[in-house]
Amino acid sequence: MDLIDKITKIINETEGLQHPIVELRFDNQKNVVGHITDDKFKSLSNEDSQKLIWTSLKKNLEADELIKVIAIFHETPLERVERLNGYKPKDAQTSNFWFHQTPELAKYWLFIDVAKFGNDFKSFFLIISEKNKVNKGLTFVYNKEVLDFMELEQNEIYDELYSNTFGNAEAEVKLDLMNKYESFQSQQLYGKANMYWYVYEDFKLTPITKNQLLFTEKEISMIENGFKNIDNFSIKNDIELAMKKSKIINQNKAEIK
Repeated sequence: MDLIDKITKIINETEGLQHPIVELRFDNQKNVVGHITDDKFKSLSNEDSQKLIWTSLKKNLEADELIKVIAIFHETPLERVERLNGYKPKDAQTSNFWFHQTPELAKYWLFIDVAKFGNDFKSFFLIISEKNKVNKGLTFVYNKEVLDFMELEQNEIYDELYSNTFGNAEAEVKLDLMNKYESFQSQQLYGKANMYWYVYEDFKLTPITKNQLLFTEKEISMIENGFKNIDNFSIKNDIELAMKKSKIINQNKAEIK
């Protein structure tokens, strides 16, 4: 019995869950990630839902098995349908893909992921914007000493590292747009007369599903270049497929012209 089968059996036998749907997979480093769907989560807070899952796992898995479980997200049946069919964007905690479009129609793509490599956890973000010539990526490494200093439980690691990485990435996008605001100030456009005033008042990145990823040829080139120095996170497989799809669509558009 492999680890996914063992976890599936544990979840199906967990007291309190009614009819769980367990969808787990191994990432590129053979760690476990995935979702658990059950009606029980309708009546529980996010904290209590995660506690229910991880209490059961800690009780039934060996220490060397537990450390391979990176992130298991809970959801209701309705949330599962929405996630699988793309009726609405993913929740911030499970989104690897983010998008923002400026008033000048400049597109910003943000890719983000957290994974375990050997004994270390790593997270990264990559931001690209073709029109504004932005191509920036960073990787963060968290070894055992750092995690011990952060005093994180196993079930807290993914969310905390994701939150830290997202915060850094969001700040990079906002800083770039604030610079746009300042450049328009040179045209005597101040406050709300400046189209980039929203950055200070109502800025947000929008989480999207992988099915919504569609890139231009220049964006594809920027992404390929940005990924050269980034470890083999699972998200790269989804990006590769999205780029292949985009190339086919772009080629067909060119043929129509």
